[in-house]
Amino acid sequence: MRDILTFAELTFREARRSKILWTALGLGLAFIALYSVGFYFVYRDITRGSRGRDITLDAGFNFFVMAGLYVISFLGVMLAVLTSVGTISGEITSHTIQALATKPLRRVTILLGKWLGLALMLTSYIILLSSGIIFATWAISGYLLPNALPGVLLIAFQALIMLSLSMLGGTRLSTVANGVLVFMLYGLAFVGGWIEQFGSLAHNETAVDIGIISSLLVPSEAMWKMAANIMQPPAMNILGISPFSMSVAPSMAMLAYAFVYAAASVGLASYSFCHRDL
Repeated sequence: MRDILTFAELTFREARRSKILWTALGLGLAFIALYSVGFYFVYRDITRGSRGRDITLDAGFNFFVMAGLYVISFLGVMLAVLTSVGTISGEITSHTIQALATKPLRRVTILLGKWLGLALMLTSYIILLSSGIIFATWAISGYLLPNALPGVLLIAFQALIMLSLSMLGGTRLSTVANGVLVFMLYGLAFVGGWIEQFGSLAHNETAVDIGIISSLLVPSEAMWKMAANIMQPPAMNILGISPFSMSVAPSMAMLAYAFVYAAASVGLASYSFCHRDL
């Protein structure tokens, strides 16, 4: 366990020195600033002449903060893939992994340490940016997003699922091939999630089934849908007045499946890495 934590710390420091991380952080902070300025002027206009808070205003504020979190979920997934896509495959190609693998260390320790370090970095990144969006909305309008903590953690878990897939692909594929594969899998889940959403609104069972199958193949989008469902007032989900409204939200069984899916991806990555010739 100590060796895993050591590799996690080294990976976290390496990611902290990466230009990708600082670029993503800078763009994320710029997005929060842009969101805050834009939301302030929107808030000023829609509350001008208003006599008080009502349900319609809160629904509008919820829409804006959910739109901001949707962007952050996308940034989190992109950062998860870009920082991990070459973590194993790149070191294998450059033969730097041999300096570690030949020492009295188990390969599974190396992989789990790298996964843990990147997972801590991604979770911190998503929580930081999400907190900025939620706080900016509250400071300007007084609207506090319901169930913010579990919702943000589900968004972070979405990124961890893609991180696990990227680590798995990196044990067998080249960096470029792995990146293409993981991005396409994310795109599959993204499109399937929206197909299921439209199918639910149109009462089309075939479209709903397509979305469910895509969620089983890659449950990343299902985690966002679950987060969106709990962070919106029940009336918005029932009436479907927002593009983020979930008339049928993923069940707790899907959440349990996603945990098993992520754990199995890391387990398969460890097995593949341990049985690969370096």
